Amino acid sequence: MWRTTDAVHIDVRGLEPPEPAVAILQAIEGGEIDTALIAHLDREPIFLYPELDDRGWSYEIVPSSCGSEGCEDGVMLRMVRWGR
Repeated sequence: MWRTTDAVHIDVRGLEPPEPAVAILQAIEGGEIDTALIAHLDREPIFLYPELDDRGWSYEIVPSSCGSEGCEDGVMLRMVRWGR
């Protein structure tokens, strides 16, 4: 995990299901996320969405970013606790 000015990031690429969802849920339940959480995943986590809904988090797919090192593979999911 690492922090940028607008979010906390977690990279769960390369993990086998359900490990990415478990890691994301542990992060949001840990109470350390005081801003948005951006997960870097290999694929869209469709089974994670109901769990986020139940915990009061909204989510959206973020377009891949292309920086000096090229475009990022996979999916970026931005999550924010409702009411923030």
